[in-house]
Amino acid sequence: MKKFLSISVVLSFALLATQSAAQMISVTGDLTFTSEGGASESAQVVFGGHRQGGSGPQRISHCDDDDIFGIKQVNYPRELKNHALVRFNARKHHDITFPTPVGFALREVSPLSSSTIQEQEEPMETMLQHLDVWSRSSASDEVLAHFTASQFDRFERAMHLKGIPEGGDDWQVIERDLQRVADEDAEQIYMTSLRVRAEEEISVWKNKHYGNKDKKNKRVDFENWFKNYHRHDEIKDFYLQIADDYPELVTYIPSIGQTVEERDIFAIKLTAKEHDGSIKEKPQIWWQGLQHAREWAGGSTVQFLTHHLTSNYGKNDNITAILRDTEFVIVPIMNIDGYDYTWNNNRLWRKNRRQNGLGAFGVDLNRNWDDHFAEGGSSGFPWSETYHGPSAASEPEVQALQKFFSEQKHIVGAIDFHCYSQLVLRPQGWTTKPSPHEKEHKFVGDRIVSIIKDVHGKKYISEPSVALYKTTGAASDWFYGDQATAANNGQHVYSYTIELRPSDTNPGGRSGFILPPEEIIPLGEEIAQAMEFFVDYVVKNPLKN
Repeated sequence: MKKFLSISVVLSFALLATQSAAQMISVTGDLTFTSEGGASESAQVVFGGHRQGGSGPQRISHCDDDDIFGIKQVNYPRELKNHALVRFNARKHHDITFPTPVGFALREVSPLSSSTIQEQEEPMETMLQHLDVWSRSSASDEVLAHFTASQFDRFERAMHLKGIPEGGDDWQVIERDLQRVADEDAEQIYMTSLRVRAEEEISVWKNKHYGNKDKKNKRVDFENWFKNYHRHDEIKDFYLQIADDYPELVTYIPSIGQTVEERDIFAIKLTAKEHDGSIKEKPQIWWQGLQHAREWAGGSTVQFLTHHLTSNYGKNDNITAILRDTEFVIVPIMNIDGYDYTWNNNRLWRKNRRQNGLGAFGVDLNRNWDDHFAEGGSSGFPWSETYHGPSAASEPEVQALQKFFSEQKHIVGAIDFHCYSQLVLRPQGWTTKPSPHEKEHKFVGDRIVSIIKDVHGKKYISEPSVALYKTTGAASDWFYGDQATAANNGQHVYSYTIELRPSDTNPGGRSGFILPPEEIIPLGEEIAQAMEFFVDYVVKNPLKN
């Protein structure tokens, strides 16, 4: 005769539903186990102390946010309060000016825009360096930009004085309060974390009483990892767990250098090792993520790729062959200081955390690499989102990665993952002249776009970086440029910047850098398929010098 054991597992947690009131939420899982170990389960959710749906025990416990599984809800300061996201015709309205901060003399940056003579004389560029430009195209004068509260007030007054109402072709407010967007994102991250942890706790309880009692607790649950985004320390644990689980594949490197705030930048090497644990020389692939702090999807994609390769080794013939023939050099988080800042202070922070003086913070690391530094497409204005820093490779993050890259000697392909806009960008960003390997780069870029589309139907665009807009001091140009090539035994590298989901044509364009957690896995899936082609092709067809 079957014996039944019924148990109610009550996992309670608090949700800050609004800025003014808290609601209580509980997950009650009713688990029924048979003597054979079978189980059925149901879960109900309780809001505000009132059970919604179903019958059963009314067990609700109240606790502080900080006590819930050790998960803390992000409560951002009001840095983004009344900041606006606006799409507007920048060339037509370049005459709208923004004040230079008190104490900053224009003569200190000569010229202010650190650009070519033609760009110095372009009023639109002078205006845009005051704004956080989210997207633009060289084929259009339309720009999507983030305005601070004071900038938007000034812009709105100017447009009203011109007699141009909001909502037409001249200007359109996409989001009036970016702090609200950041807070909504934080709430979603928090609720997803609680749901996932509740599922994990139920699984642990079941396993403890009716499963494998000897199963070891791990730092990371890979089954649930990609349901959400994670902080720096959690991501570090992810890679430590990968190294523990796959010692025959992974070498964890605790530090390749430090950030401005003296945090260690960790890295891994990933390849099939020899039986004695040694690694023979192989063609190498370089991947890096989170150079720009707010681009969380770039980091999650690098994590997905790492797990995709390790978990499929010995199971998937193509991946097994790739790991036997190739070594991956991976820097998961380049901009650790900035990334932490996006979790604790400002979800939309882009740069590192250098103190520039006069209240200005941060250097755009992707304008600081030692390749055609400050020759246009960047700014010498310390408050600009594209501020290139005081000198080429002035930032310790860039110094660390340039040095680490130069030590490898066998790199054939390199990708810097960013978001957003769904673009596969190839060299070069500093000139409109085609690169010496334009034909080869275009072929690979076009194939990447085609493969991505075949997975979930997402349409990416393959084009030279300069076709989007001019950039100098960018990582992908440095990978392909003279300095890196010389360090790489004279071997040029297939080099790309991949701008991930979402596209710039999403309705309203609101999501931008804030990609919902539910898109982490499909994004990873489409990029993983494209990367299998990329690695296989570039290893077998290295660029000819």
